[in-house]
Amino acid sequence: MRRRAWAVAAGTAGVALSLAFVRLSLAWSDSQPYDPEVTEPRYVAFIVIALAITASGLVAATLIWRGRR
Repeated sequence: MRRRAWAVAAGTAGVALSLAFVRLSLAWSDSQPYDPEVTEPRYVAFIVIALAITASGLVAATLIWRGRR
């Protein structure tokens, strides 16, 4: 039961960290001048980084859930 709680916390933390990253990075990006050649690839990079953060949280949750055997 305790391992399950830690796994859920790790998965939730990964998603929360990803959402915070997206919020802060978009706020920063919106303060920059809009140039399609720079801004659009920046948004794609934000998406990739947010997905990587979420995936790492889910991998950590899976590893915690399985535990040591």
